[in-house]
Amino acid sequence: MRRPGVRVEIILRNKVNVLGYRILPFIFLFLIFGCSQNHHLEKYKEARTLMGTIVQMDVCRDAGNAERTKVAYTKVWERLEEISWKMNVFDEKSDVAKVNNAFPESVAIDADTYQVLEKAVNFSRQTQGAFDITVWPLIQLWKKSERINQFPEYFRIEEILQAIGPDNIELLPDNKVRLRNKLTKLDLGGIAKGYAVDEAVRIFREEKIEDLFIDAGGDIYVGGHNCEGKPWRIGIRDPRDQSKIIDVLALSNVSITTSGNYEQYYKIQGEKWSHIINPVTGYPQKGVISATVIAPTAQEADALSTALSVLGEKQGTDFINERGAQYASFIITEQRENQIEKFMSKEYKVFQVIKK
Repeated sequence: MRRPGVRVEIILRNKVNVLGYRILPFIFLFLIFGCSQNHHLEKYKEARTLMGTIVQMDVCRDAGNAERTKVAYTKVWERLEEISWKMNVFDEKSDVAKVNNAFPESVAIDADTYQVLEKAVNFSRQTQGAFDITVWPLIQLWKKSERINQFPEYFRIEEILQAIGPDNIELLPDNKVRLRNKLTKLDLGGIAKGYAVDEAVRIFREEKIEDLFIDAGGDIYVGGHNCEGKPWRIGIRDPRDQSKIIDVLALSNVSITTSGNYEQYYKIQGEKWSHIINPVTGYPQKGVISATVIAPTAQEADALSTALSVLGEKQGTDFINERGAQYASFIITEQRENQIEKFMSKEYKVFQVIKK
């Protein structure tokens, strides 16, 4: 148990693209842990490798409820294991693989995967296609282009674009799904981890655990307060210098995710291209090097951070402003070499530790 006031800095590693999940830039997390005389709480944490990344879950608990905490963690890990295999694009037994391999027939999948598909389709329509779970064939095309060190052929991109978009997904009764184009393939990497985090939060709260921090490789939810009864603090890395942070936020009962292109990229013929593909054009997005979204749920923060990277600073900020007081964004663009410009939504300053 740490002394009150001791600051612990944790660097959250990149999302590893082992299971088809989206790779994100570093995020700094500042956790103020302690056993306050006023709160009598202690920090307890567990971490495992799941969904191609490290999932870490910290809770603040009374010394007397260790058994309840143990029960809660057991339920959460079981649920996350289930989500991990169901929504993994590389697992041939997963719901995603079933859909991808069923064309031209329909296939029944589990209810929770179907609900995530519904949510993803809605996000795609809301963001005018900037977030899209059918982008998988384009990702595969650009990965292949990097391996052979040749740019994709224009006609190939145009061919694949016909298979991109929510109109190529038919959601049928009884949790059945059918793809309308033989080239259409789904990848839930931009939303599945967010869903997993939300499910973990739900289970902890059912077990009466409210003060918690959950991180699934950069998809973060902070509930209640830290063990000193204060809002959780999270810092966003400076894309120009990863050893520094560019801003610090005080958060409670919200999710935050940062998506960006300054660490992960395709390199073809000496030129670097963002790993985030614009589903509308078929080419890597340009301009935005970091997009942070604060939202009520991890699913939303996960999907919308990717969408803002594609929408760009103006359209992306306007989109978040229209969603209301529970949403905020911080977009960083590169204007010239090592020179950046920051774009904050209307509600973003509410969360800043030092208002700018």
